[in-house]
Amino acid sequence: MKSQTIRKRNIPSDINVARRVQLKPTVALVLLMLTGMVLVAARPYLMVSGLMMSMLGAFCLFVMPDGILCDFTKDYLILYNRSSVDCMLVYWDEIVDWKYEWHPNSDYLIISLVDGSSETLEVYSKNICRYMRVYAAEKEIRTKARRL
Repeated sequence: MKSQTIRKRNIPSDINVARRVQLKPTVALVLLMLTGMVLVAARPYLMVSGLMMSMLGAFCLFVMPDGILCDFTKDYLILYNRSSVDCMLVYWDEIVDWKYEWHPNSDYLIISLVDGSSETLEVYSKNICRYMRVYAAEKEIRTKARRL
């Protein structure tokens, strides 16, 4: 099996990352800050709301920690959730199936490998499924929605 746990410093430097998924939604935070600034400039009675939005966006963007969840390449997926120094290289041809599970406190991407092991990645949005469907679409396990 080619998939393995390696040190982050041993990741090949010549890889072409097609998509990188990070913890912080940077674009949304910048838009929040800009919206707050527009509210401050537009109407005096919206100044407090605009300042609060701008301060919240700036706090999240500049103070809270950011990290990489995973990298998508043409040949493999790199999962960075192992530890601060280790990561997991998962080759696309070694994935048996994968599924996205929603839970009230967090969401999980569960990947089953050919050796019977499974890797679990704690994700924070369903956007990661879009990229998994590009590289491993036929291996997705979809659960049927419950009817109320």
